[in-house]
Amino acid sequence: TRHKKHCSVRIEAAAAFEERDGCTRVPLQLDPSGSVFVMFRRKAENVRSKIKGQTKMQVVQELLGPWEVSFDPKWGGPAKVIFDKLEDWSKRPETGIKYYSGTATYRTTFQSKKANTHLDLGKVEVMAEVTLNGKPLGTLWKPPYRVEITDVVKDGENVLEVKVVNLWINRQIGDEQLPEDSDRNPNGALKSWPQWLQDGKPSPTGRFTFTSWRLWKKTDPLVASGLIGPARMLRRRAD
Repeated sequence: TRHKKHCSVRIEAAAAFEERDGCTRVPLQLDPSGSVFVMFRRKAENVRSKIKGQTKMQVVQELLGPWEVSFDPKWGGPAKVIFDKLEDWSKRPETGIKYYSGTATYRTTFQSKKANTHLDLGKVEVMAEVTLNGKPLGTLWKPPYRVEITDVVKDGENVLEVKVVNLWINRQIGDEQLPEDSDRNPNGALKSWPQWLQDGKPSPTGRFTFTSWRLWKKTDPLVASGLIGPARMLRRRAD
């Protein structure tokens, strides 16, 4: 695995393939939303390779926390809060977290042993950037939110940092809880550009976002956000 500009690239030979009647058949096992490039670099021998077994992941440790989570106060979030466990931001009681949209940084420490290990973050809404013991391990943008940490995990205490970014839907729904700050038609369309916006000033009613059309209502359901987990350490086992 190589990491360059937070992009993970893995190149490996096909575990099995078959050439028959002028066609090459390659069995592929893809993760959800997964994809691969298949490259033919040399002529294959006219033999059939057999799959000797599939490798599965085994949970060896769950990272329970607590987690120190830092939100951006400029976007209404608390500068620092402790999560005793991982949970959906939209389920939290604090309005600064429930309606938060942007980036939040999770930090925790855990004890481990150096071994062939993967970190699986479980459910993430919607993207995560992982750093372990000060080394960036890339950006995870689709399930499974998993990265190999074999070369980085160490014996004893390990420091994990995960930056998570969500969609901006919840912030807009949160803003709808506040008074109107611009002249609108009944359908939410903007009648004219407000003077405070043209002057580069913040909303006089405390809203964080501005759109020319109201996309969401105050009663619309919030969407899941943040690092929801469970965060676990996995190791490969052969069936």
